[in-house]
Amino acid sequence: MKYAVRYTSRGGNTKAVAELIAQEAGVEALRVFEPLTEEVDVLFLGAGVWFMNVTKEMKEFLAHLDKNRIKKIVVFSTSADLDSATKVIKGAANKAGIPVDDRSLTLKLGFQGFSLMAPAGGDLKPAQVQKVKKFADQVLTN
Repeated sequence: MKYAVRYTSRGGNTKAVAELIAQEAGVEALRVFEPLTEEVDVLFLGAGVWFMNVTKEMKEFLAHLDKNRIKKIVVFSTSADLDSATKVIKGAANKAGIPVDDRSLTLKLGFQGFSLMAPAGGDLKPAQVQKVKKFADQVLTN
């Protein structure tokens, strides 16, 4: 199976999750600025919640999802307490006709690493790291 990981991250938490998933999948985690040029069986796609939505960059990426390149999307997100990023990604995938895996990960971090002024996140706690790795392994082995 061929995997890819794309994400947006403003503070570093979603980037940290994306990098853990990519490590488990044996690929590189790339920002959504990097186009998906090859066909993949599974695209792990993640975003944080920013003012109850996803970033402009993620919205642009979602607007160009190509069902001829992506067989399935697995969604992950980070937030203080909301799962709105997950809902936005799933909705866009459904609109594009791309199946979404039933399994998704929303890592609720409270205000861990939160800062309006500069990136401050990305230091996941050991239990959070284990949760992300377990999620990735469950998807990758089934």
